[in-house]
Amino acid sequence: MHERFSDRARHAMALANREAGKLNHTYLKPAHLMLGLIAEGDCVAIETLRLLDVNLDKVRGEVSARMDKGEAEGSVGRRAHADDLRTVINLAIQEARKLNHRYVGTEHLILGLLAHGESIPAQVLLDQGVNLDQLREKTLALLRSSIDPSHDLAHSRHGDFEWVHQQELAKAFRSPTFWHALILAVDAANRAGAGEIEPVHLLLALLRDPTNEIAELLAEKGVTANWVRERLAAKNET
Repeated sequence: MHERFSDRARHAMALANREAGKLNHTYLKPAHLMLGLIAEGDCVAIETLRLLDVNLDKVRGEVSARMDKGEAEGSVGRRAHADDLRTVINLAIQEARKLNHRYVGTEHLILGLLAHGESIPAQVLLDQGVNLDQLREKTLALLRSSIDPSHDLAHSRHGDFEWVHQQELAKAFRSPTFWHALILAVDAANRAGAGEIEPVHLLLALLRDPTNEIAELLAEKGVTANWVRERLAAKNET
């Protein structure tokens, strides 16, 4: 069901699963998803609510207060989706289709939550004066807007990360060329004693591959793997 979810939507679902664990629940319901979205924080859904002046702390408190604590203390792993959460996800998919989006992002999930009027999140948001048409309109305005210095758009800070279709990512990961470059990047990071791969290691990986067109183009300008290493060494000495 989650194969079309954006990375942030998947992360929100994982956080919802964690919220359910805190409440000793063996299932996932819309209320858990609302808590997961708030915990995610830097996503279109929550940014939209902020622009609507929704008090997120109040929403978190009221949603939590309307759920009873369960008895499955210490339960781990992914939890089964309750029927009402499945309904919310189906509504989110419909919202994505209405907007001609090929992915399901956090913005669609929040619209799905509000569209399911019987859910706890919908009732809490309605109590704060948020209705579905208003939320959809504000979401569209946010998606279409450019970066405005008067407010910080979380999705703009992170680029187009949330819009990338998961199936398109999967195609890239099946590419032998991609994996060859990644292996070289890992090697570059290890040689540098770095704990994780950084952009410079990806650059070095591209420059080390003699069959790479990018390496050939940069070499014409004098940019080689050795040149990059020397520049980095000089920079670290200063």
